[in-house]
Amino acid sequence: MSKRTKHRKQTAPRQPPEPRRDNTATETPAPHTASTTIVPDSYYIAGIIFLAIAIFCTVMLVLSHVKGISLPGCQKGGACDQVAAGPWGKVPRTQWPISFVGLAYFSGLLLAWLGSKGGVADPLRYLVRLGVLLSVLYVIVLIVEQKFCVYCLGTHAANFAFWIVLEKCRRTPLSIWRPIATVGVVFLLASAALGAIRERENKAVQQSQEKQLADSTKEIIKSSAGGEPSNQTSSESTSVTTAPAIDRPWKGGFTGRYLRGPKISPIRIVILTDYQCPDCYNTERDIHSILERRPEVSLSVKHFPMCADCNPNFEKNNMHPNACWAARAAETAGFLRGNDGFWQMHDWLFRNKGGFTNVQFSAGLRELGYSPEEEKQFNSIMMSQPMLDLVKSDIQEGIWLGLHYTPMVFINGVELKGVFAPQAVTRAVEALAATSPPPMTAELDQPPPASEKYVSDWRENEFKFSGDDSQPWPLGVQGAALHIAIWGDYQEPNTAKADELVRRFIAGRTDAQYVFRHYPVNQACNPAAGLTKHPNACRAHQAAEAAGILGGVEGYWKMHDWLMKHQADFSEDALRKAVQEMGFIPEAFFITMDSPSVREHIIEDCNYGKQLSLFAVPCIFINGKFVPRWQVQGEDVLERIMAEAARSPVTSAPPPAQN
Repeated sequence: MSKRTKHRKQTAPRQPPEPRRDNTATETPAPHTASTTIVPDSYYIAGIIFLAIAIFCTVMLVLSHVKGISLPGCQKGGACDQVAAGPWGKVPRTQWPISFVGLAYFSGLLLAWLGSKGGVADPLRYLVRLGVLLSVLYVIVLIVEQKFCVYCLGTHAANFAFWIVLEKCRRTPLSIWRPIATVGVVFLLASAALGAIRERENKAVQQSQEKQLADSTKEIIKSSAGGEPSNQTSSESTSVTTAPAIDRPWKGGFTGRYLRGPKISPIRIVILTDYQCPDCYNTERDIHSILERRPEVSLSVKHFPMCADCNPNFEKNNMHPNACWAARAAETAGFLRGNDGFWQMHDWLFRNKGGFTNVQFSAGLRELGYSPEEEKQFNSIMMSQPMLDLVKSDIQEGIWLGLHYTPMVFINGVELKGVFAPQAVTRAVEALAATSPPPMTAELDQPPPASEKYVSDWRENEFKFSGDDSQPWPLGVQGAALHIAIWGDYQEPNTAKADELVRRFIAGRTDAQYVFRHYPVNQACNPAAGLTKHPNACRAHQAAEAAGILGGVEGYWKMHDWLMKHQADFSEDALRKAVQEMGFIPEAFFITMDSPSVREHIIEDCNYGKQLSLFAVPCIFINGKFVPRWQVQGEDVLERIMAEAARSPVTSAPPPAQN
């Protein structure tokens, strides 16, 4: 080999080395594109579900706040209402409900999540983390205060679950502010819409309160003129040979055990109150300002603590856990120090809104001038049976009077309605004072019993029901002076009870007509229902409607009667047997039950009931006026209302149903 050849071989270019393929190689990642899927489908769907649950729970809380309805699983005045009415139910230093904030937030979050298939932006992640921290705070509050609102807990549980899903998803560097902008815009729009709804509902409630206040003020003025007996009932206005006198639970006039102001007074206020009730606190401030300006006005107090410790009406719904002890404390102060002692403690309890620990109460007693020895005596007497009996006697009076909320205020023996209107007591007192009523004792102040109150509540209601029904099955006489309509559920016991009372009353009468309207508490056939309480309700209502289609009015009421009597043992087999006994062909009957026309008429009744603000069944209208309460132990109030309606038919009563 020549030297030249050798040299060329030595200088030949080397081949590039093979690339390293070990795990330490550094690679530049490909940038994410808008189409990159970073959120797995399972997480994406789970996030939607959890946010939908949160939205559902907050919607229910909003409905409870706006419409004042009793939520399924959370009774009226229960944990949900207590949380909403408490300091944690509103944005601090505002009257804006937290439920409104939650609904607006989760609605915005859902829309942002729907656009996050390509990944989760950091600002959205931080926002959700902040929301979870707030949920932790609220759950702690619910546990500490023992207010287990199922919808509140459901909202927070869904929030936690969504956060866990979110943390499992990868980040995206694209459009990092778009999700936040989405949440913000939806939050503002939803808040504006909720604000408008709230304003409309508040205006309607305020108008109702103002009307009640004006009407009851006129009644107070009329009753106080010339010292005529106030609130004289129909049984007292007739001869004792035709009606017995009412046995009232108090002796003498209607007044409390302790009196602030003169015994002989032209304006005598009695309030049934609860020291932990926020509305009672506001009314107390109103009355306090009256007493400062008008020394001729007198005030006495009766207790109605919404607490299971002394009030049997709240065994399942302990609204104000310390209210019984507060009432017992006031009575003990009166027992030890007389009239001045009672009012001294009364004022202290309201200043502290009825809530106190043992340490706070001990400090309060020292503040009011009790020595250590007197404090021991005070505590011993407060825990005694006689003090509890005094509180319970006031509670029984409240029940006898038909109390269903506090405060309940009476002026000169007449109930002041519309007490939630601004400065209601002040306005009523000033209007009464302008008429110069004569000074009197409380001897003639005699409020009527609950039965009279319930009739009066119906009488004073506004006409609502138009009577529209595309396919009615009327029982009774067309064009009757008395018209009764019940929205009910064939599986609900009180519906059966009300139905029996109505049909018994109108039997044989030529001036009455009764229409039963569908409202099964079952979401399968009633979209307006907030829950499914009676699994067989849809089938029962379908059966009644099918019987009407196949057998007319007679067939409908045969089935109606059977359904009301067989609530407990209703079944498909029992229904089939009943259908045969009534003369229907079973195959045709069950086909008709499942027909679109049956389903549509049930939905029509349900939707119309919802327009009337129906929140519980049975919902009873007599001559177009809603009957708020109709059950009093040992007395048939519904019959009294129907009798009065028949004697004085409303000129704007609904047109007779026809078939």
